[in-house]
Amino acid sequence: MTAPALPAPGFADPTRDAQRAFRAVLDALAHPTRSYPVAWPAEPRAALGRALAAVALTLLDEDCDIWLGGALGRDAEVAAWLAFHTGARRVADPSEADFLVTAPDALPPLASLKLGTDEAPHLSATVVLDVRGCTGPARFTAAGPGIDGLSALAAPWASEEFASAWRRNTGLFPRGFDLLLVDSDSVVGLPRTTRLTPYQED
Repeated sequence: MTAPALPAPGFADPTRDAQRAFRAVLDALAHPTRSYPVAWPAEPRAALGRALAAVALTLLDEDCDIWLGGALGRDAEVAAWLAFHTGARRVADPSEADFLVTAPDALPPLASLKLGTDEAPHLSATVVLDVRGCTGPARFTAAGPGIDGLSALAAPWASEEFASAWRRNTGLFPRGFDLLLVDSDSVVGLPRTTRLTPYQED
């Protein structure tokens, strides 16, 4: 019998690369709508891509429950790679997940996610959204902590229902989920404190 192949390597320098990626995520959440480059692993799974793989390696560990949506959820190699490198537990129900990694078209109803409690708001979910290749027309004006005045946000990943769902989410503060937008090589953060208004041209 042939032994099963080991998953592809993760970060080339696990400590240093994870620290760099973690800093990018922290900066993205501290300064919503700004894009931050991410250090990526040498051989990420193709379905994950470089930045998404890096964010997953950085945030996930054996104490996390993760839900994989859409094509990622159907890719056995992605599941094996994440399990091998992070030890995170995979769950079938997105409402039980600490982290959701998915493309926009497979995003579950946002109101169904873990929202934490007033006493423990950190027990909420973080959505890691794969926005590579998104081409929608949505645009928002963003305001809130970490934003100097107002900031424009192009949101080609946003559905027609997103604006109202996000408004409900910000209204739950200190409860509510946070959102990380990950493209090919960078990350943008939208914490629950960020208020989004659909962009209106003059």
